[in-house]
Amino acid sequence: MTGPARPSGPRAPVAAIVVTWNSAAWIEPCLASLAALARPPAEIVVVDNGSGDATLDLARRACPEAEIVGERTNLGYCKANNLGIARTRSPFVLVLNPDARLAPRFLEEILPAFEDPGVGIAAGKLLRPDGRTLDSAGQRLARSRQPVDRGYGEPDAGQYDRDEEVFGACGAAAVYRRAMLDEVADPGGQVFDEAFFAFYEDLDLAWRARRAGWRAVYRHRAVGWHARGATAGDPRVRARGRAMLARSADSRYHVAKNRYLTILRNDTPGGYLRDLPFILARDIGTAALLLATSPGVLGRLWRGRSAFPVALERRRLDAARGRRDIPTRRADLPEERR
Repeated sequence: MTGPARPSGPRAPVAAIVVTWNSAAWIEPCLASLAALARPPAEIVVVDNGSGDATLDLARRACPEAEIVGERTNLGYCKANNLGIARTRSPFVLVLNPDARLAPRFLEEILPAFEDPGVGIAAGKLLRPDGRTLDSAGQRLARSRQPVDRGYGEPDAGQYDRDEEVFGACGAAAVYRRAMLDEVADPGGQVFDEAFFAFYEDLDLAWRARRAGWRAVYRHRAVGWHARGATAGDPRVRARGRAMLARSADSRYHVAKNRYLTILRNDTPGGYLRDLPFILARDIGTAALLLATSPGVLGRLWRGRSAFPVALERRRLDAARGRRDIPTRRADLPEERR
């Protein structure tokens, strides 16, 4: 197979991090889209979480200039991304899922957002592979404390064709200012909290950044495509209502655990009490689902309860850092919808 042609123009000041796990079906078009960008990233790092398929060989073939880091076991999405970020130096970091690919002008359209020194996170418009259905137009925070991808599953009729502030970016294709990542990282340099393993990590990072005074923005002309579900190991994860049922018991555990880790670390007492009916409704529904389908997850949550005091300690450390002097905007608050 002949690799894609590499543009000869200047490279963007971006480090692209791609974390793979049995991603042979997706990795070639993902890396090909990076190589085909009008301004490709200055650095590309692929961190493989112990894939048992041909992911590593395909990645080397598709993108010879990428640094390939092959781990023996699945370290989790968070730790693998942290390893990749630590190996790079570019002033901006693109976190890209292997089941995502980018339009040629993605970086050219999204990087100008960072001309505002208060912007720490930028999201583009992610479509499903059909090119007609929205996957994410940035994230909002629901009153139930769920991360909600704006436009999820809706036909793309131009309803999100405007640049605006959002709560955060879907981790399938998110661009971060490295200075922001350095500022909000945990002791030891953990950008993504490794206690999460996977799931909710993009919401947690966006919330921490916002609490520190950084803003997140959406740029609708920065377009990408996301197959969604491939990185979770189950292509059936397509609709929000079926997502929990389609996941393995291990994934259900991390989803439930990370919801509470995110709330403990980031929520305010006043905000939590204000939205308590919405939060409890979600919690009761989740507990009922777990009890009916995978009761062992509830026991595992109890056995792993030592992670929750750690989240509170990290919250204390976050608060000790202070906050940047950036005016609060409406996106600082959860949306009025659930």
